[in-house]
Formats: sequence, structure tokens, C-alpha cells
Amino acid sequence: MIDPGPIEQKTDEELAREARAGSRRSFDELALRYKRRLFVYLRPRLGSDQDAEDLVQETFLKLYRNIRHYDPAHRFSTWLYTSANRLAISSYRRKRTVAAGLGSKVADFPADLAGPRAGETRSTGLWEAAGTLGGNQYRVLWLRYGEDLTIEEIAVSIGRSRLAVRLLLHRARTNLMKRVGSAPGRAEAKTKTVAVGETPLG
Repeated sequence: MIDPGPIEQKTDEELAREARAGSRRSFDELALRYKRRLFVYLRPRLGSDQDAEDLVQETFLKLYRNIRHYDPAHRFSTWLYTSANRLAISSYRRKRTVAAGLGSKVADFPADLAGPRAGETRSTGLWEAAGTLGGNQYRVLWLRYGEDLTIEEIAVSIGRSRLAVRLLLHRARTNLMKRVGSAPGRAEAKTKTVAVGETPLG
């Protein structure tokens, strides 16, 4: 049975259960909540904004078609990012195959993100610095601090062991601190508690 309460106040998991029961409105609300966040997560792995937007749409289409397989025992965000990660890998492999056929190399993925949320400016510079890290390091930072997933949930999402995720997080934080420490405005950054850390950076 679908709860008639205000849709904006429902958790992701409540909406996912309703979507599984046939509510398109609940699924649309999930897509609205995650569209921008998923774009920010995928952008460094793809060649352009358009590619990232296309993959966001492809991810939501895949989830909508398979919503009956959603397991309410798990967080919706874990299921979402697992699907997005698999599609991104498939997309990369397709492009690499095409490029190899043309006798060229696939360009490195750019990392020119604007920030973790539309309209947020407090931690924009920090996330821009994070975007310059290697793809896996950026992804684990985003999933841990942008989406608040647990180590176990991140491991499922990116197909790595928990130990590998912990090592990636450690390296990512270390490398990010080096970038932030050498960037202009370091003193200001050190006074703020931001999304990419459980304590103020510095």
C-alpha cells in the first residue's frame, strides 16, 4: 500500500518501495533527488557533460525497468550507484573498443566539477580539488562524504573489497590534503567543516 503522506518528507527507501509497488510519482521524486548528484559522480569518468547527462538518464531508465528487483533491506543509494558504476564501466569499454578500431587512444577523463550540489558554494573549491584526484579516489570520497555511504556499501557499489575501499579513502584524503594545503585560501579552508571530512580539514 502506498502512503499518501507528503512525498517530499519520505525517505529514499520509502519512495523506492512505493515505486516498486507501481508509483511513478515516487520514482520521479527519487530521480529528482539524485539527478544532479549522480551527474557529479559520473562526470569525471566521461568525456563531456552531455555524456554524463546521457548516462544519468540511462541509469534511471535501467532502474525504472528493474525497480521490482529493489531489495528494501538495502539503501536505495547503494543500488543506484552500483548500477551507475556498471553502466559507466560498460560505456568506457565501448568507447575504448571504438577508439582502438580507429587507431587512436581514448582521452583521459576530465575532472572539472563545479561542486557536490547545485547551489552549494562552501565546499566547491574542495570538491574541485577532489576532482583532480584519480577516478577511484574521487568516487570513494563522493560516496563516503557526498552520499554518506558506509565502507561496506561503497565496496558493493564499486565492486571492490572493504579493505581496498579503506585504502582508497586513506590515499584520497592524504592526496586531497596535499592539494588543499598548496592551494590559495588554505587558511580559510582550514576553518571550515566541509563535506569531504568528518572533522575540519587541516
